[in-house]
Amino acid sequence: MKLLSQALTSSLAEQMRDTEGDLAQDMTTIMREETTSLKDELRQQITGAGMGARLARTWQAETYPKGRRSISPAGYVYSKAPLIVQAFTDGATIRPVNGGKWLWIPTGNVPARRRAGTYVSSMGRRSSGSKMTPEEVELHFNAELDVMIEGGKGLAFIDVVSGLRGGFRQATAGRLAGRRNMAARKAKPVLMFTLVKAVKMRKLFELDAPARRAAERVARRMASRWS
Repeated sequence: MKLLSQALTSSLAEQMRDTEGDLAQDMTTIMREETTSLKDELRQQITGAGMGARLARTWQAETYPKGRRSISPAGYVYSKAPLIVQAFTDGATIRPVNGGKWLWIPTGNVPARRRAGTYVSSMGRRSSGSKMTPEEVELHFNAELDVMIEGGKGLAFIDVVSGLRGGFRQATAGRLAGRRNMAARKAKPVLMFTLVKAVKMRKLFELDAPARRAAERVARRMASRWS
């Protein structure tokens, strides 16, 4: 009887190990698939809002423990650009920093920054972004911005001439006089920036609902698999 009992105990323990292994494999697979699905849904939110694939790809997904199966795996979805994502999730209000009074919003007339540009701010730091800053615009056109404030908004113009191939150019003496057999061009004020005291960002992303749906799918799939 003792030998039979030992054999039964050994067999039961082996079956339990096999069952636990199967459960761990299923649980890990389901968690990995749903974590990836959540990541893909969050990426689609960004591209659907017209914000581009580059920001969308900042969403990443990990399943733990890495490289192993577990009966209690965890899925982790995160963005490498959390501040941007959070701003469009909460609908943040952007205000000037470092004592500034206005946000300078570039119009379509502001030139794009050159990849290997030589413009450096007066503070000795190269600015970021795809459009020139107000200081860079003044350096580029060798002219000062003319700012008009009315109420809670402002407009910043600069005197330039039209380019022969589109865009705008410095209002140099040669262009104004029409040298080198070219017609004289007239300088005109062109709107470069609008000034506002704050910008309220629209809520574009929803994070909680997709996460809840993913968790519900994990529970539903496990119940269906093992019930």
